[in-house]
Amino acid sequence: MPMDERTKATVRALLDRHPRGYVAEETGFTVTATAAGLFRLLCLSVPADDPAPSREAVEATRALPARRWDSAPEMSKTGDRERAEVIAQAGYRHAGRAARLLGAATRMVVHRYGADLRNLRRAAGGDHGRLVDLPAEIPGMDEAGRAVFLREAQMFWPEAGPFMDRHAVRAAERLHLPSDGGTLLRDVARGGGHEELSWLVGALALVDVHNVYDRIRTSARV
Repeated sequence: MPMDERTKATVRALLDRHPRGYVAEETGFTVTATAAGLFRLLCLSVPADDPAPSREAVEATRALPARRWDSAPEMSKTGDRERAEVIAQAGYRHAGRAARLLGAATRMVVHRYGADLRNLRRAAGGDHGRLVDLPAEIPGMDEAGRAVFLREAQMFWPEAGPFMDRHAVRAAERLHLPSDGGTLLRDVARGGGHEELSWLVGALALVDVHNVYDRIRTSARV
């Protein structure tokens, strides 16, 4: 189905304002389909208590690679107390719990997936349901964390999507875009496929989290 002019203008306004997806916009790092990139995404997902991670969770995540704990092998060399100190210094209130969960998550990534979360995808064997369920088996990956992880991973793992978190759904409804991931992919993001879908879902989530609907409407003139 061809996009009408209103939809085209809204999508342009969204991607002009937030062109790089949620995590890149909020944390400053780009998610990549590498062992290190996926592990860093996991480290943001574990302390997230919402599909839109708090500033505390973001700062805690940013503090880890600053200590060169940016891969599962490097993180596995650290202890709970050491991780907790760094996370607490970043301002995260539940540093002890986050440190323990990150330790447990790292051990699973090392032992089950050979320190490379790309093997999680291989373990799913191309099955959407399996790929969506496997992250939930990682310690600390609750519904909020899984939403963070899947929203970004669908960029390069098409079988993980189409996925929309609740912030993106709410924004899509308010901006009169499809609120179903499959429809958004087919009718709106079809030119750029899953990569554009991931960026668009991230942009929608950011609009809702920061409540900048009026700016999008003004830019789109709708």
